[in-house]
Amino acid sequence: MTSMRFKVFSPIEVVLDVEISKVEAEGIDGFFTLLPRHTDFITALRQSILSYTKPTGDVSYIACDRGVLVKKGAEVRLSTKLAILDDNLSHLEHVIDTDFKEMEQQRKEINLTMARLEVGLAKGLNTLKQGGDHVGI
Repeated sequence: MTSMRFKVFSPIEVVLDVEISKVEAEGIDGFFTLLPRHTDFITALRQSILSYTKPTGDVSYIACDRGVLVKKGAEVRLSTKLAILDDNLSHLEHVIDTDFKEMEQQRKEINLTMARLEVGLAKGLNTLKQGGDHVGI
């Protein structure tokens, strides 16, 4: 049986570099499986758990906080903000349900705060312009 090289990248490190025979994941269009002889492929991934099978038949798992997966020839690459490796599937499900959801909520709160700051800045600049005072901005 032929195999593929599976590499997982986060912004700060190569998380995984291993030989595999199969990878299963959830893209934005649904679940899929990639095998060595499948055509080249690219997709965006949901926040989910991927499974990969080593040539020995052992199955391992990765919790992924979204990402892009690319299969080109005999190489599969995953680029993601955060990847957590664990062979305990129930632990990874807990990570997705709690930690990733909490980080998503924090991102939403930060985005809301930034939007409010931008609106306040725009209003302040508009007030300065309408006041007739010319300030070098």
